[in-house]
Amino acid sequence: MNIVIVEDEIKIRNGLSRLLSSYEEHEVIAKAKNGREGLETIESLHPDLVFTDIKMPEMDGLQMLEEIKNRQIKCHSVILTGYAEFDYAKRAITCGADDYLLKPITVDAVDGVLKSISAKISAEATRIDADPASYIRAIVSGALENNDENIGKAERIFELSKGYELCFLRGYSTSGCFDKTTVMEKFKEYKGLYVSEDNKDLFMLYDKSTGKYSSDEEIVAMLDRRIDVVDCLKDSVWYMASLSGLKDLKDIALKSDKKFLYGEMLDTRIVIEGNTDIVYTDYKYSKDTEKEIEKILVNNDEEGWQKWSDGFAKGFIGKAYDPYSVRSAYQSFAGFISQLAIKIWPDKGRQLRELDTVEKISRAKLLSEIKECLDEAAAVVFAGEATRDDIHNYTILKAIAYIRENYANKISQEEVADYLSITPEYLSTLFHREMNKNFSAFVNEFRVSHAKRLLTGSNLKIYEIAEQVGFTDTKYFNRVFKDIEGVSPKEFRER
Repeated sequence: MNIVIVEDEIKIRNGLSRLLSSYEEHEVIAKAKNGREGLETIESLHPDLVFTDIKMPEMDGLQMLEEIKNRQIKCHSVILTGYAEFDYAKRAITCGADDYLLKPITVDAVDGVLKSISAKISAEATRIDADPASYIRAIVSGALENNDENIGKAERIFELSKGYELCFLRGYSTSGCFDKTTVMEKFKEYKGLYVSEDNKDLFMLYDKSTGKYSSDEEIVAMLDRRIDVVDCLKDSVWYMASLSGLKDLKDIALKSDKKFLYGEMLDTRIVIEGNTDIVYTDYKYSKDTEKEIEKILVNNDEEGWQKWSDGFAKGFIGKAYDPYSVRSAYQSFAGFISQLAIKIWPDKGRQLRELDTVEKISRAKLLSEIKECLDEAAAVVFAGEATRDDIHNYTILKAIAYIRENYANKISQEEVADYLSITPEYLSTLFHREMNKNFSAFVNEFRVSHAKRLLTGSNLKIYEIAEQVGFTDTKYFNRVFKDIEGVSPKEFRER
């Protein structure tokens, strides 16, 4: 089932979303933080099921359900409520809600509701007047039980002859350009055809045993020709698989959801199930890439981000990388950006938590959509110049932390700049701006401060102290110490 969550509390909203997304046959296609936003989303996407809170700003859940009913939007709904709001839940049932869940929400309760709603959708699909599109929708959404009785009804509705041989075709369009009327006209040979409410997904069944095209090669050639000439198909990608019977449709449909990314990895617009012997290699996640991303964000380099993002995505096209490892890498980068923002710009960090980029990436079907998710997260960071001073402070704090850990060794401005993924010149500028002194002066003062502690708290010789705080030349140590403290190390110890 396609599901929309309407809930103003971000923790509940995201928590429920993660729980629902753990079911392979269900997908959270959108989330909204109030009833007004939820109503617009539901009217646009026409989900199978809506989970909604009652008390929300702008428009509450009951008002939203009443408006859904008035606008005759067909979808099932479940109310999220606490014990104190139980009377509202009863009223919600009169507004068309199917059920309610009491907070705190439990896994068992959600599981029960999903089974109940799926059964209702299954019953709707198996009505005597059901059409092929309703069956396909119910089967691929997991709402229709895959038993012999339902399969027999479906075979009669699809008008399939004994010994039929089906081909399953699924198209996907990021722009939502599938026009149902045009598609039905151009694919007259189909046995069943369903276009999703958002016009992004197209599911089609073709009977090779009775149709014009009897082989997979002929069907691929036909599809290729139509993609090129039919406007609403031109930016689409496709998955194709042979079925031994309708009983395989649900499993193949679920599998197809993850196959479009394989097509992009192979740089092909039609993925044919079982038609490749390619051995995929995992993309190796790199901490060096994190440093590159950090440098771009810290320096507020939007142009640099666009160049990196475009190049990074382009590097996967036509390569035999395992798509799951690519998706995982993008999710890791999204998590890194979120953690970086929390450290530097708390307000941006909170926005990114609400954006929930990691989950969005998990739902994206194409590399272009995955890239857009990460670009959206970066855009949150780039927005607003008022917090740029925090970035400078963060960079300086990282530089100081590095100096603190390595002051006893020979360190240079170039080495610290390389660690921070910035130029030595930029590091020098930051030290002058934030610390009112240059890099060398700061390091020497830091070393001298530790030397003073050793001079008064240990019996180490002066040359030994010089070595412990990072000076290899005792005479130079004496000169630097006197320049800073006004007395020599020996005089400081004797005071």
